[in-house]
Amino acid sequence: MTKDQLHDMQESHAFFEYQLWINENLFTWTWWFLLGMIIIPWIVLIKLIDRKRAPIIWFFGLIVLIISIITDEFGADFGIWIYPTKLIPYSVFELPFDFSIVPVAQMLIFQYFSTWKTFSFALFMQALIFAFIGEPFSIWIDAVAYYGWNYFYSFIFYMLTGTLTRVFVLKWIPKK
Repeated sequence: MTKDQLHDMQESHAFFEYQLWINENLFTWTWWFLLGMIIIPWIVLIKLIDRKRAPIIWFFGLIVLIISIITDEFGADFGIWIYPTKLIPYSVFELPFDFSIVPVAQMLIFQYFSTWKTFSFALFMQALIFAFIGEPFSIWIDAVAYYGWNYFYSFIFYMLTGTLTRVFVLKWIPKK
């Protein structure tokens, strides 16, 4: 395949994505829901964040966000999942999930649950709710479709992401 052929394929795909977004996604109730899910969690976080610990909480959230985006990119690239309804065209990952819902939820858990025991329990509950309630709902509203992925894998992802991020952040913050 030549570079020109690859370019033509990318142009065709971009045109297809845009047409799909304009004709099938934009301003549907699912699109509005996704828009709300990118905005509302941040409003909640801004109201609830502990200003004294904000830099470390933001650091934690940024790592969760990066892990979510990288994982989402790989999953989409390998065809393990797709996003039939997108907030914006051309994105492989889904903004509300990767940039808002997952990092904000885990930031609040990190803020409010400071011992490993309470953090682990809260993270477990978040992973259960997101994987076994949130994700089936997301499939039902056509925000995501899975091909070779299941809710248990998502549960493990949420648990690992939160736990490993907490280990990393606690290792790097200065001891008092």
